[in-house]
Amino acid sequence: MEIKHTGKRRWRGPLAFAVMLLVFWLLARELDWGEAFRALRRADYLWVALGTLAIVATFFTRVWRWQALLWWATLHFGPALAAMLIGQAANLFLPMRGGDAVRAVWIDPEPDVAIPEALGTVVLEKVWDLIGLLLCGLLLLPLMSLPAWFTQSAVWTGLLVLGVCAALWAGLRWQETLFRWVMAVLTRFPLGWDATVLPWLRQLTQGVESLRDAGASGRAFLWTLATWGLGVASNWAVMAAFGVRSVPAALLLMAALMVGGAAIPTPGRLGVFEGICVVVLGGFDVPGDVALAIGLVLHLVVMGPPLLAAALLSYRYPIIRGADGTA
Repeated sequence: MEIKHTGKRRWRGPLAFAVMLLVFWLLARELDWGEAFRALRRADYLWVALGTLAIVATFFTRVWRWQALLWWATLHFGPALAAMLIGQAANLFLPMRGGDAVRAVWIDPEPDVAIPEALGTVVLEKVWDLIGLLLCGLLLLPLMSLPAWFTQSAVWTGLLVLGVCAALWAGLRWQETLFRWVMAVLTRFPLGWDATVLPWLRQLTQGVESLRDAGASGRAFLWTLATWGLGVASNWAVMAAFGVRSVPAALLLMAALMVGGAAIPTPGRLGVFEGICVVVLGGFDVPGDVALAIGLVLHLVVMGPPLLAAALLSYRYPIIRGADGTA
């Protein structure tokens, strides 16, 4: 069984690279790159700068949401920002969202935050972002006729959110009973498993405890709204640099990039990011060469600041720190 799973993992990297090359080939074949570069020269980069500022602002809203989810811990802003951005950068290149594990390991030297607890909050972040995706769909309903693929995705996302929330709530509600069952199973394994696995599961459970705290959940919801709002604002500003001013397009692009980036995880989201921009903006009568130029600039705006900040913060807050959190 292990050999089978290892074989599957071995194929993920080459497959993602092949998808990236295919998308680039389609873009090169169908679009006029000369016109795209001319659109890049004509763009108003003051709007691009404003879009970049909006992305930088999401650093703060995401950290504040993480602090809300870790409501019981004293999580300082600087180390939390470093861990989040370094994990985000790692996710661009590691398979299976490996950057989330990097983030948990990076924040582990901080007091009151263990690796399993950090991983539990990452799970909740995904739930809150799925709720943000659903809200995007609800906002788009009165503004435009949604594509069938988006409507179907929104329905399945809604069902997924309900299922995950119900499972988490039930697990928290009856956690002691579940732990007793786990203990009974672990006693059948070699000596020491219960002493290792059970504390880890309890810490993982602690990471999702904010679901039962109304204040923490309320703050997480508000920071999720702020994060998604800033993301939409960044999309709108970059599009405005090329003369495209459409709130529905910015909303749909935000949702499509989240869904498409998760479904087709190419390295750095290269190719797929630009392809999604071309497809989505084409539905708003934006010429393909202009949409490609928007995709290229937006990709740089979305990816550039986190990568640069992660590189700088990795020196300020290294993974090995003293008990007081200093390097």
